[in-house]
Amino acid sequence: MHLVMVKRRKRKSVPKDRKSKLPKKYLGGTSGSKRTRLAAVLKKISKLYKEGKTVPRSLIQERIRLGKRKRATRKKR
Repeated sequence: MHLVMVKRRKRKSVPKDRKSKLPKKYLGGTSGSKRTRLAAVLKKISKLYKEGKTVPRSLIQERIRLGKRKRATRKKR
């Protein structure tokens, strides 16, 4: 019998943030201290979820608040 080995394609690794080691897509649009705080909140949420505990609404709200972009105010004519 002749066996044929099927070579699987290796998936390309997701680009990650150097400091937090989280995928960059979750930290996009933020920089500086806001970025590190967002990374910390995301890690905390992830830890709770993996342990099967409930994620507090306050943590979810914090994540939304940190991830939001500030709108540029338009001048009225």
